[in-house]
Amino acid sequence: MNGARLLRLLASLCLLGACGKTEGDDDIKPVASVTTAPVATGPAVRTVAAYGAAEFSPDSERSITAPVEASLENILAPAGTTVAAGQVVAILRPTPTSALDLNKAKSDAAAADTAQARAQRLRAAGLASDAEVETARAAALAADATAASLTARSGGALALRAPVAGVVETLAVEAGGVAVQGAVVAKIGELSGLRIRLGVDPAKAVGLRAGLAVRLAPVSGGVASDGVVVAVDPRLDPQTRLAAVYVRVPPGGFAPGEPVEGQIVLGQRPGAMLIPRAALIYDGNQPYVFIARGGAGRRRDVTVGVDSGDLIEITGGLVAGERVVVDGAAALEDGMAIREAPPAAPAGGQDQ
Repeated sequence: MNGARLLRLLASLCLLGACGKTEGDDDIKPVASVTTAPVATGPAVRTVAAYGAAEFSPDSERSITAPVEASLENILAPAGTTVAAGQVVAILRPTPTSALDLNKAKSDAAAADTAQARAQRLRAAGLASDAEVETARAAALAADATAASLTARSGGALALRAPVAGVVETLAVEAGGVAVQGAVVAKIGELSGLRIRLGVDPAKAVGLRAGLAVRLAPVSGGVASDGVVVAVDPRLDPQTRLAAVYVRVPPGGFAPGEPVEGQIVLGQRPGAMLIPRAALIYDGNQPYVFIARGGAGRRRDVTVGVDSGDLIEITGGLVAGERVVVDGAAALEDGMAIREAPPAAPAGGQDQ
């Protein structure tokens, strides 16, 4: 086959095939695969979102103090350990100073006992009054009590025990460190006294009060639970610049220090139109959705009411029962052909 015939053949093939195009290709329209959900009716819950952590309330903390000046010899229950009432938390060893104090107390007690015996002999000989004998007796009793107390507190190793069941919240002294007499060595928090401390914008805290319901959930995921606001502190935390809202929770729901997300319920309005948050799109300041109608996604501008977390109240632009595009809405254009996946469950409970 010569070159001229080859060129003519290639030209004919290109014309017949339109270089890979067939008649009607320009009329093919893209079809978007989407999922939809109905516009449902139900209560629009007005909430304030806040974040915080579980902590012990002050009245649920119990302090363990050093009975005498002593060094921390051994820690048996580090911070974060769950302990039973009476369980040993740490072992103390009296310092040399405590030993000197004990020896002095024993010496003072012996001297006071000797003085009391002498006063009694003098009284028997008529050389001392009853008042002098009574004074000597009182001094001896006081000295003996001091010596006995120090002996009990300084006699060998001292076991510090948890006064209640709970969690070792803090240890104020490190192993080998010295605690003076009366100093707090450890704090035990009762699990029944856990509360949630939430940080709230001060402007929003003004409208909060004790008794409001709160929906709580671990930030890391897990089972949600219900709580009640017990106190609101409008003062700003110097670090977070947020006000504090304290929430009472059932025992066992959270661990001390666990990060928590809270939705404080301010009120609710029944019979509201609700759509999934994922269905709502914004064009500047104008919210809109795509509704599924006649095999296409149609843009519909809407007005928005209460933000209820996963659900958004729609106050205008939609009719209950219409289906809004949820997954795939962001990629649509007005009038674009769509193919719906199996219907999703209603966004909220239907009013009866």
